[in-house]
Amino acid sequence: MRVISFYPGPSRVYSKVTEYIYEAYMDGIMSINHRSQDFMKLYADTRSVLVEKLDVPEDYQVVFVSAATECWEIIAQSLTRESSQHFHNGAFGKKWAEYTDKLTSQVVSTPFDLNEALPVTAVDLTADVLCVTQCETSNGTYVSEATLKQLGDARNTDQLIAVDATSSLGGVDINLRLADVWFASVQKCFGLPAGMAIMILSPDAVRRAEVLADKKHYNSLLWILENASKNQSHHTPNVLDIYLLYRTQLKSKGIAKTDHKLTERLKYWDQFFEDLDYFEWLVENPALRSKTVMALKCPEPEKVKKKARNADFVIGNGYGPWREDTIRIANFPAIKGKEIEGLSKLLRKYFN
Repeated sequence: MRVISFYPGPSRVYSKVTEYIYEAYMDGIMSINHRSQDFMKLYADTRSVLVEKLDVPEDYQVVFVSAATECWEIIAQSLTRESSQHFHNGAFGKKWAEYTDKLTSQVVSTPFDLNEALPVTAVDLTADVLCVTQCETSNGTYVSEATLKQLGDARNTDQLIAVDATSSLGGVDINLRLADVWFASVQKCFGLPAGMAIMILSPDAVRRAEVLADKKHYNSLLWILENASKNQSHHTPNVLDIYLLYRTQLKSKGIAKTDHKLTERLKYWDQFFEDLDYFEWLVENPALRSKTVMALKCPEPEKVKKKARNADFVIGNGYGPWREDTIRIANFPAIKGKEIEGLSKLLRKYFN
């Protein structure tokens, strides 16, 4: 690979992906009918390996859709009676709230500072769904399991918790029982080309979909679940991405070991940036920092990106309010140790 991407999504894909794409071509995977027995076996096998590798509870459902943004729409259409509450401290959580506001009658927007924990005491007990962005890709913040548990304790028994885990699922070991809906696109911690997302649904989320019985949209959750029960998708799916997900997850050592690898790498990066005066963590409190997306303040972000790009490394722009004075660097599983060493050497050379 000539250019190494540390961009926080789409990011580096696993090295084996090119091999798997060739195999998919030779075996005719990219041409199979999505109602065929071959596809249904692939669908079932992929869900099975995800349940094993991500430690998905046995009573939770796993389905495939086109993107995390589509999941915002599905939640608004199929799981929300009247209102949802959105906790956000960055651009993507805010976008979720704004998008939902176009589809439902009421959105309760609850912003909080990036150096503060999610305010669980602010739960609106009338909201149907409590919406959380676990890893805010725009600023590198993270909502911990402890906070999600507190949120679960603060809600009433009829409220669902939905978590956008696009930059954490597949990289961080998460107790999935702490929420009713988890979703993520595959172009980050799953190390795959963009074009698909995964939804994980609790029994309560499935029951809510059945009660609301929304069938007005092509991506109504009931249609998705009915097709999934037959190991099929509700529309012509990204068969190649499903196959690549299956093959890469088969090779995975499991989410606990992946989490440990990223934890150790973050320790390395933490010490590395502490030693360089040029960089400063955007998120001051280490307990609130993401394990997978690092946001760093620096005097000349464009200079840093240019030096990196000249050496065939791609790092991320700042995003939203932090665009002008930050960079973002991915700490995703597909990135190799030698690539981290290479980027570290470059940054130390020019910005020590």
